[in-house]
Amino acid sequence: MNISDSEKKELKDSLSITVVAKRLGINVVRGRFRCFFPERHAHGDRTPSVSINEEKGFFKCFVCEDVKGDVISLVRMSLGLGFENAVKWLRGDAPSIQRDMQKKNVRFAQKKVFPEKPADKFADKKILFDFLNLLSPIPLNHRAAWWLAKRHIFKPVWDKVLLRVMLDYHRVSRELRAKYSLEDLQNAGLFNSQGILRFGRHPLIIPYIDEQRRPFYFKARALDKDVEPKELNLQGSIPFPYNKAVLDGNPGIVYLCEGIIDTLTLLGYGFNAVGLPGITFKPEWVEMFKNKKVMLCLDNDKAGREAESRISGLLQAAGLETHSFGLLPEGEDINSWFTHRP
Repeated sequence: MNISDSEKKELKDSLSITVVAKRLGINVVRGRFRCFFPERHAHGDRTPSVSINEEKGFFKCFVCEDVKGDVISLVRMSLGLGFENAVKWLRGDAPSIQRDMQKKNVRFAQKKVFPEKPADKFADKKILFDFLNLLSPIPLNHRAAWWLAKRHIFKPVWDKVLLRVMLDYHRVSRELRAKYSLEDLQNAGLFNSQGILRFGRHPLIIPYIDEQRRPFYFKARALDKDVEPKELNLQGSIPFPYNKAVLDGNPGIVYLCEGIIDTLTLLGYGFNAVGLPGITFKPEWVEMFKNKKVMLCLDNDKAGREAESRISGLLQAAGLETHSFGLLPEGEDINSWFTHRP
């Protein structure tokens, strides 16, 4: 991909770095978030050290000299992507993270000193539950079934983790609009700024469910090769690792994967697996791994190895035992390794 300096500037100027950070699952509080490398900080960067300059579209850590940059750098560092894929990710989700009116509203609120309307988290969760209830289990003759089976992920796993597909996009959109206001649907992250239901090209819905099988977040996955980005996230912070149900506090082994597909792969082979959003591991998640031995199964590339070292340090500092899976060839991930084995 060739992108000129003017195109790069236009892309960055059109985006809110704060909204992009939240879309990435980063917990931004009053313009700050915890560093990607908490082990470099006293107390694991308990007091967030990375600040966001919304006006300039820039972020910077006050401790780590290499943790800084623009919105493209933020995506690269958070998801472990190269420049081209980071730009594709931003362009693919642009309607839901554009700066335009959001930036103007921030300025207006600052000048008029109007208090921001508090978010009704219960209402957002109710909308999320209703949205997921409008979806369908994956039919065996659906292209999502073929897409998953090609990756050696089969129906027992689909059912266990409540994978869903959007069979009738227009019906789902119509029923949500009949029940809720457009403003509420936009606040919940389901509709974009143009009033259109997102995820039309991402029909495979992967919910994050807790121990009681309640959904609190989801990712939507594209099935066509030409769709970028491949995944769309629900807005807001990712509440816990994927497949949290195995983090039950009882002694045992868990396999920590990079991404959902690797997690589903290991589940299909009978392993207790949990997944990270890319290589992001929040320090507050450490407590969830209580009493577990953690087998780290991240991709065998530079970003995966660095993340494995960082995560292992956080877990070991809490007294947890960690091991590296250690069998993946250079550049391989769990799914490709299992599916290519004879």
